[in-house]
Amino acid sequence: MNRLKKRTCQFLVLVTTAGLLTGCGGGTPKLEDALKKTAAYEQETVTSPASDTLGGEWTVIALARSGETVDENYFEKYRVNLEKRVKDQEGVLSDNRYTEYSRAVMALKSIGKDPTDIGGYDIEKPLEDFDAVVSQGLNGAIYALIALNADDPDANKDGELEQKYLDYILEREKADGGFSLDDNAKDGDVDLTAMTLQSLEPYQDEEDVKEVIDKGVEFLADIQDDDGGYTAFGAKSSESISQTVIALSAVGVDCNEDERFQKDGKGLYDTLMTFYQKDGSFKHTLDGESNPMATDQGFCALVAYQRYQDKENSFFDMTDHR
Repeated sequence: MNRLKKRTCQFLVLVTTAGLLTGCGGGTPKLEDALKKTAAYEQETVTSPASDTLGGEWTVIALARSGETVDENYFEKYRVNLEKRVKDQEGVLSDNRYTEYSRAVMALKSIGKDPTDIGGYDIEKPLEDFDAVVSQGLNGAIYALIALNADDPDANKDGELEQKYLDYILEREKADGGFSLDDNAKDGDVDLTAMTLQSLEPYQDEEDVKEVIDKGVEFLADIQDDDGGYTAFGAKSSESISQTVIALSAVGVDCNEDERFQKDGKGLYDTLMTFYQKDGSFKHTLDGESNPMATDQGFCALVAYQRYQDKENSFFDMTDHR
């Protein structure tokens, strides 16, 4: 590299703002470029989205919320596949995992479809069975609340059912400000805390909830590893970072510029992108290979952060249906 090119490269690195510019010879990919590439990758690898954890709703939701170009029949393929499953199973997506309903409701609302009439079945109605939903644990309540509020959070958040879910969630705050799937656990964990903050977004104007959110953000900052990542259940993964990026974007915290989440001059977006692959996919662990779940969650994080930067509706506020 000649001296002029080297100095130019050094200058670009110095002026990189929060890792959102691409320096010479690589560096952290620009957010908009990564978003576009991951959107293309998802459509290439998930050609007929199903009603499922992988290759299904999360791919649909992220694409719908991304604003990227999507094949005109893509979302209709998902609706048709979901309707077939609903009919084949006579309206029962699961007997004990009510997140199956929440996920489908969120996906439908993200593309502007009515979840109360899918093949003649109302797949939002099972979320009215509070006891059945919370029997799955905290994550059941979290995603039920997000799903119910998604189409109109300002109007729906005051509903009796929504309040019941909210109270259930708030009651499970740990002493350290975090949340855990294990009610008996003393401490919170990163993933469930991040998911909880996502569900609390519509209630930020309520003083008691804002206090819980603030403590949750501090928990996520305090539990962050020295290298900027997160360790959950004994492993360092991209998914924990992705969930945190989504959460922070929802509650108005810049994951890359807020000093609480910066390590060695790198923000949380920069750290997430160390798991990013050139084809647009994400790895679960740094020493692993591209992973469908990591890619879905990484894509959701990119979209959430982009929407935060653009001052658009948040990832789960689907009143704009995109």
